[in-house]
Amino acid sequence: MKYTSLLIIIMRKIKIPLAYDNEAAHRQVKLLMIQGKELHIRVENEEVEIGCQGVTGLRYLLNDDSWKWILGYLQTGDYEDFGIFPSAVARMAKEGDKEKKVKELIEQDYNVLPVRFRRETDAVISLRVIFKFGKLFFNIRRTDMFIDYLITHNKW
Repeated sequence: MKYTSLLIIIMRKIKIPLAYDNEAAHRQVKLLMIQGKELHIRVENEEVEIGCQGVTGLRYLLNDDSWKWILGYLQTGDYEDFGIFPSAVARMAKEGDKEKKVKELIEQDYNVLPVRFRRETDAVISLRVIFKFGKLFFNIRRTDMFIDYLITHNKW
């Protein structure tokens, strides 16, 4: 009897973290889009951090469709999200996903601009992409191969 009451007390003190509600984040992002806000989006491998005037640090998990949806809004202001399923997110980001996204933007002729180094020894390259309805920000690990890619595409 003592062990059961002790076990119940211990179980009440254990707090299990709730799963992240990407559906609610999606609704919030869409609401910002409907309001015509200029979105400032910091891109990580499997998620973005969205901010605008009055809102900072809204975390939104990405899949391929939601990435295209965000790019569509940034270009045209279209916020229609038919066929976007924010709960269908793969939580396994691969190394180089950010580089792949930047390369796709460069190959599609978007205005990718480097933020120059403060020192030559920075381990990260900061890039921004400017659109009519917002900006994308990338921090990418500096490698010779990626710098060569930027130079060959006249982005460095």
